Amino acid sequence: MSSEHEPLSEKLQRILVNDGTAGLTLNELIRRTEGRGVFLIIILFSLPFVTPIALAGLSNILGWIIMLMSIRLARSLPPRLPGVIGERLLPAAHLGKLARGSVKVLRLIEKLVKPRRTNWMTWRSVRCGNALLLAFMAFLLALPIPPIVPFSNTLPCYAIILIAASMMEEDGFLIWLGYTVSLGTAVYFFLVGEVIFNFFARYYDRILHWFQSWL
Repeated sequence: MSSEHEPLSEKLQRILVNDGTAGLTLNELIRRTEGRGVFLIIILFSLPFVTPIALAGLSNILGWIIMLMSIRLARSLPPRLPGVIGERLLPAAHLGKLARGSVKVLRLIEKLVKPRRTNWMTWRSVRCGNALLLAFMAFLLALPIPPIVPFSNTLPCYAIILIAASMMEEDGFLIWLGYTVSLGTAVYFFLVGEVIFNFFARYYDRILHWFQSWL
């Protein structure tokens, strides 16, 4: 296996063991992993939404952060987190916890995700398109949708994890599952939006009358 495809779990563990004793920032960690660490952070930011239980507020914040990172990837800018998060020095004790949790997640991912049919995954146009798709899924995750709508966090979360993992390991096979889940997510949000729009269009007068009487 070439250094380009060295398992990120091994690289991350080595960085944190050898260079993390004095503390590191997340942006420094991303830089030392040649940018691949940004996909790990995107995956970690998506994990709170893998269950159907909606986490009001958290999805809005993390969704926007993922979207901003993805847009930077699409523009071929150095991957980084916003300064308030990315430039904050993490003490060695916190890095130890990060190392244990992140390496476990990565090793699980690396059992399923591996470089397959990788040539086209390195094309500039493909990387840009995948990053923009990540940004769109993150935008859907960040939408202030009431928690009564099922799977409004879960579907974008699965799409983000699949695409980010595929980009991280240049898996040209798994990425197609990411495309499929993304398409299903977009269709689901379109249908939900249509139902909401039709409901308000149908009951607009009643809703307006109720608000006027309440005010």
